[in-house]
Amino acid sequence: MENSSQADITSETTSINARLAYIDFKLFFTGRVSRADLKDAFGIAEAAASRVLTEYSKRRPNNKTQKTNTIIRKSFEPLTDIDGELALGMLANGFNSNKIFGVTELAYEKIGKFPNQMNTNEVAMITRAISGKYAISCNYLSENSSNHQTRTLVPLAIMYDGTNWMFRAFDRSEVKKNKFKNFHFSRARNVVEEHDSKESRQHEHEALSQDKLWNLRLPLILKLHPSLSEMDKQKVRTDFGIPEDKDEVYVTERAAFRWIVEKKWYIDARSNEEKREDKQSRFYKFELSNLEMIKQMEQA
Repeated sequence: MENSSQADITSETTSINARLAYIDFKLFFTGRVSRADLKDAFGIAEAAASRVLTEYSKRRPNNKTQKTNTIIRKSFEPLTDIDGELALGMLANGFNSNKIFGVTELAYEKIGKFPNQMNTNEVAMITRAISGKYAISCNYLSENSSNHQTRTLVPLAIMYDGTNWMFRAFDRSEVKKNKFKNFHFSRARNVVEEHDSKESRQHEHEALSQDKLWNLRLPLILKLHPSLSEMDKQKVRTDFGIPEDKDEVYVTERAAFRWIVEKKWYIDARSNEEKREDKQSRFYKFELSNLEMIKQMEQA
């Protein structure tokens, strides 16, 4: 009986810790938490949710408001150590306390993780802006531009390409026509939340629903590149799950991600003229067979 009692206490403590970690996570990375959130996440009654919120306030009295359960930014001190990458994964796929406490079903280790690649506080400011629908200001170290001046961005969504975490945003500082762009979390610097300003609120034309390239899905017809040897073609077939008797694969992707997919999968998206003029030797796995159709869809 004593062993059973100890097991019950351990189980209860683990359950409480998971709920407290969830509150901490929600506050830090979305800016708010509710009893309904706790009910949905853990299947508990409203009274139990209230008790957990009260317990959290005892442990971190300066982290949230009492009535609205929103973050107090100036005095927030995380109860749980959740890094930016882990938080983004849970924002995308759902909260998982096992990941916080290091519990796995099988032996697992992430390969090639760089320490301090993303600033967790700045990641949280960006994700709170997505949740709260308001703008941020930051310096952005773009790999394609030397313009590192302060930008005003309205973050809209998070994305992951298997290597890098990014966010989609409306760039109010952009002078060109297309102001919806992809940004790397790791390249944002000196992030400032503009949550107190009425002008910072997301406008209708800045919403994700107005992002043409985000909402346009492209049918990409990818053919094994003619420069590949038969042995290399077979390797690509194996890696991408292409049947042995096929040289072509069909996938759909958001237009906003086309350049990312082309780079990651080594897709040759050059026009015939560009191929003739390009004297450099390049490695490709695929050739985009329906390039002209894709261009027409993007320009429509």
